[in-house]
Amino acid sequence: MKKWLGIGLMVLGLFGLVFGSVAAYQGVPGPNPEVERSTTPMAYAKGCGQGRGGMMAAGEGTPYMGLGVKSANLTEVSVDPAEVQDYLAQLSVEKFTNPRGITVQKLVYDGDYVGKVVGDYDLSGLDVYAAYETLNGVKVFLAYEGEIVGFVLMK
Repeated sequence: MKKWLGIGLMVLGLFGLVFGSVAAYQGVPGPNPEVERSTTPMAYAKGCGQGRGGMMAAGEGTPYMGLGVKSANLTEVSVDPAEVQDYLAQLSVEKFTNPRGITVQKLVYDGDYVGKVVGDYDLSGLDVYAAYETLNGVKVFLAYEGEIVGFVLMK
């Protein structure tokens, strides 16, 4: 009798493990490589769809925009492209390639990281896409042929 009880409990435990692990995979699905996920450049500039730790719909909450900047209550400002190019000429660049083979250029001003450019672009060939007044200065989004490739914080 004890033998059958032990076997029954063992089988019950095995079924619990199997069904528990199956139920755990019924939650949030993983990324689907067949679905193209792209954010329009303007939505990225305004901070839409860029959140921490979860999916965020456009315009929902206060998404993180990098360098301690949140997109809530930011005002768009106009900046002189020549002034931005002068500022970019003063920056030093720390260039590296990440494990995915993408070139990242960290922009350094007076020992502080003030921005980055993703891709192997010449800084003098970048255009101003949009600029926002933040608590830390003016955050300027840099574009190449109409697509945002990075940003710089002008203090």
